[in-house]
This record gives sequence, structure tokens and C-alpha cells, in this order.
Amino acid sequence: MSARRPSHTDSDLIIGGAGIVGGTLGCILAQQGLRVAIVDRTATEARNAKAGDGMRVLAITPASKQILNAIGAWKYIEQGGIGCFRRIEVWDANGEGSLCFDSADLCEPALGYILGHSIIQSVLERILGTLAGVSWYRPAIPRRVNVSDDQVTVEFEDSRSVTARLLIGADGSDSKIRDLAGIDNALHDYHQHALVCVVKTERPHGNIARQRFLTKGPLAFLPLADPYQSAIVWSTKPEDAAALVALDDEGFCRELKNAFAGRLGDITWSGRRAAFPLGRAYARHYCQPRVALVGDAAHSVHPLAGQGANLGLLDAAALAEILADAMARDRDIGSSRVLRRYERWRKGENLAMMMALDGLNQLFANELGPVQWARNLGLDVVNALAPMKHWFMRRAMGLAGDLPRLARAGR
Repeated sequence: MSARRPSHTDSDLIIGGAGIVGGTLGCILAQQGLRVAIVDRTATEARNAKAGDGMRVLAITPASKQILNAIGAWKYIEQGGIGCFRRIEVWDANGEGSLCFDSADLCEPALGYILGHSIIQSVLERILGTLAGVSWYRPAIPRRVNVSDDQVTVEFEDSRSVTARLLIGADGSDSKIRDLAGIDNALHDYHQHALVCVVKTERPHGNIARQRFLTKGPLAFLPLADPYQSAIVWSTKPEDAAALVALDDEGFCRELKNAFAGRLGDITWSGRRAAFPLGRAYARHYCQPRVALVGDAAHSVHPLAGQGANLGLLDAAALAEILADAMARDRDIGSSRVLRRYERWRKGENLAMMMALDGLNQLFANELGPVQWARNLGLDVVNALAPMKHWFMRRAMGLAGDLPRLARAGR
């Protein structure tokens, strides 16, 4: 795989960002024999402290599980204690409509998995530490990106630099790589904040993910490994989120129980709470010569369906597949011809999911009586139509659509 490798570059690829998406992509590419430089603005200790705060959880689809399993990560992730959900129950606070998805309808063991951000992060770093050809620049803050005909150079604020044939921005929604490369990013403010925490409930969750659509935003209870613990993602108005964070534990537990209609009984304990703003973001381009974007650096979506990390992992698997095919054909992996294949593939898939989530958020926020009646009827209709339900489930689980090979592994 070295016929097109310029001898004067430090690495074949630079990945800006060592989070879940960047770490997974680094594992895939290094396992293919490429020299990978990983740039992380955060020191190891600070990243571990942030990841281990206990509040950050991810909903992982079966497709994402396949990707993580393909790089040898899933067997270690399972050891960390993960939750799974076999059913999803959705209902509207402003009506009687409801919808239920069940993995048994598709003969699947689970619809998805809930696990701590820190579990995946630590496993990916462990795997990256065993791979030859992986070099780290950490902490390192990019200052300038210089692109020439056959290479790209990233200069850091501490005067170090690294060169490669391709630079990949996987450094999140506030991507420094994207900004330095001059790629425009369209932003839309939802005027909502997401409150996150972990709680214990009086009744067990039964491996069911539950979501109640309130007028000000959706409230989700996501089942963790402990049968009485759930991760909370509560999207609401910024001022309401701030007030909920400021409440004492007793007051918060009471408000949460009321908002959830007591579905799991009393909230008996609440962990530390935090809230962050929600917005939609979409890079105008996913690539340009010698630069590509993946994950939140390319797109950010509403968390109501837990698709953010999963879309990023599909980006990583798709880009890795295209780069592997290019190397096999002795093509320059940083060329526009190669990278545009990735953009055409993933941009349409991500845009479709983004618009679907946008539409759902707006639909359930509408307080007009006829709209509330129609959406509750719609929930009931979809719930009664098995083919439509199965289609929705397969799309949400990453089992349908134009999937990369790694997401289909073992199926």
C-alpha cells in the first residue's frame, strides 16, 4: 500500500480529534497499515477527567456495534458494563398517541446499546496504543493548515508541525480543522438546551428506552446496565434547563417524575446535572483537496433519536473504505477525485437524517390543536402498520441505507 506514499511526509494521514469518531477512524486506518498522526488539543489527564464525569452517555446502534467490533473494540466495551434496549416507547404529552418499537419484530437481539462515553474512549486509546504507525500530538492546538499539490501541513501553536497526504477533521462541532481549512459551516440554533444526568428510579426500566414529547422538547430515559438506573436527556428551553440544574436534588427528582408522568415511579436519586445548547450544523463541503471532515465537524443533529455518534461512526467507516479502495488502485488518497466519493456518499445520508430529526422536533413543539390531533393520529397509524414500523426501525438501527462494509460485517 505504499506506491503512492511520498517519502517526505511524516505520516500518511493526520486526524484532528481523538474522540470517539477520530479514535475509531484512527484504529481502522492504522490496522490497514497506514501511518496515522492523531492531534488532540486536550492533554490525556484532562480528557480522561472529562470523559469520566459520569453524565456523558451514547446510544449505539447495531451498525455502530459492528464497526466497533470490526476493530476489536466491542469485546472490551462489553466488559465495562453497558445497557441495552430491546424496546422503545414513544408518546405525546399532548394527546393519547403512542408508538412502540420492539427488536423482536426484526429478530434482532437489541435495538441499541447505552454506554458511557468514557468506556469507548478508554478502549479506543488502548487499541491505538498497540498499533504500529500511530503517533500522537497531544496537547497540540492547530494554528495553520497549509495545502500543497502533494501534501498538507498542520502547524501548531507551540511551533511543531506534521505533514501528511490527507488531513481529517474529527474535532467536533467547533472544529478548528474545519475553520483553518476555510470550510463554511451553516448553523441553526434550536433555542433549546439538553439537560443530562443519571438517575435511579423506583421501578426497573426493563431494558426499554422511553421518550415523552413535551411541548418544550423531548424527555428521554435511556436504560443503563443497572436495572434501576437511566440516563436522562431532557431537551427544553434554555431558561428552564438552567432552573432545573439549579434545583436541589429533591426538587429536581420531583420535577422529573412529573414531566415523565411517573412512568417509572419515584425518582429516588439523581447524579450531577449539566446542560448544553442544542443546534444544527452542516458544513457546506465535507472535503476539499487534502482535507476531509467526519462526525460533528461535518454535521450536528438534534439528540432526540441519539443518532449523532452513530452518523459519525458511519462517516469514519465510509471514509476508511474509500481510502482503502483508493490505495488498492494506487491512487492519491488526498486527491479531490477520491474525497468527493466520500462527500457524495455521506452528505446525502446525513442530510436525510438531519431533516427528519428537524421535522420531528418542530412537529412535536407545535401547540396548534389540529396539529396535535394529527400527530397523535400519525403515531397510532405508524404503530399499527408493521411494514412502516420495520422501515423506521431498520433506518434508526443502521440496518438500512447505503452502509459501509464495516457496518455490515457479520450480517
